[in-house]
Amino acid sequence: MLDFLFKIIHTFFTTFKFWIRSVLLFVFILSIGFIVKKYVAKEVRNVFIKIGLVLPESMSTIFSGYVSFWFFLMALYTVTLKLSINKTYPIIWKFFYGIFAFSIVILVALIISRLFRNYIHEKIGSNIIKFSIIFIGLILILNQAGIKLTPIFTALGISSAAIALALQDTLANFFAGINILANKRISKNDYIKIDSGYEGTVIELNWRTTLIREISNAIIIVPNSKISSSIVTSFQYQRSEIMTSIRCGVAYGSNLDHVEKVAKMATQEVIDKYENFIKTYTPTVRFTGFSDSSINFALFFKIKDIYSKIYLQSEVLKNLYKKFNEERIEIPFPQMVVKLANKQENINILEKQIRGVA
Repeated sequence: MLDFLFKIIHTFFTTFKFWIRSVLLFVFILSIGFIVKKYVAKEVRNVFIKIGLVLPESMSTIFSGYVSFWFFLMALYTVTLKLSINKTYPIIWKFFYGIFAFSIVILVALIISRLFRNYIHEKIGSNIIKFSIIFIGLILILNQAGIKLTPIFTALGISSAAIALALQDTLANFFAGINILANKRISKNDYIKIDSGYEGTVIELNWRTTLIREISNAIIIVPNSKISSSIVTSFQYQRSEIMTSIRCGVAYGSNLDHVEKVAKMATQEVIDKYENFIKTYTPTVRFTGFSDSSINFALFFKIKDIYSKIYLQSEVLKNLYKKFNEERIEIPFPQMVVKLANKQENINILEKQIRGVA
């Protein structure tokens, strides 16, 4: 009886010591990971800086997080080795290998896509790079783990037509986004106008939509396929300055040379007052035609950016109206003058029409 009791106690203490060693080993490896995270991660960032690849502070934080995760996996894997679980269940090794390899693939994809965004700011470009790296890495990991990919690709080939039909709009937006990014006709921070009437600043290009902020600060979400198939006016393509104009008309009988002189003077006063004008450009007046009640003209001037267009047009218009009043230049109301050739004859015709109605 005592031998049996001693045997149980011995087994208990042996098992207890074994688990204590395993826990201590787990904690020891995690402690090393904490030290590496604290000191080595900074050195890795310095190495990237020396070779000309500057990573943002957020990427250093992400890298530190992955270091902690790797050491956690290492500690867990070491404990499974000590417990001989890998010998009993070989799939455990493949599981740890897959998780570790996939985490490296994701980290590499994040770093490369972030570096890519330093040169091309559109989000869609970095997303394409990131998901391409993840896709290729996943294929390599599955192949290394011994998972047959041929049946998967065969099944995908059989169902590709159905998938393409189901994702027709999504794929159209995706490839339209790639086309927009590759052409570089539209970029982030450009001010554009679509033929549907929407206009504003491009704040983001992603894999499915383009986000446009209007001057009113409202956000318009436009599918990439709509952008690709629309007539788009870019006010800032390869330049920032904008030619703008004000349309006006003066009464018949006005001295047009004097009108031109006053309009230029009124505009130049406003140009001298505000910094957002292109001061090297001289205001231009062009008479455009005769209407029912006025002789029309257009007043042209240049501004530095599209965002100040409405305000500067308003200032020019106010000063133009003020100067025209001071110089007694008439801006006529819409009107039509009808001249009667023979007054009595027209009265007789009108009387006959009234009798006919009666």
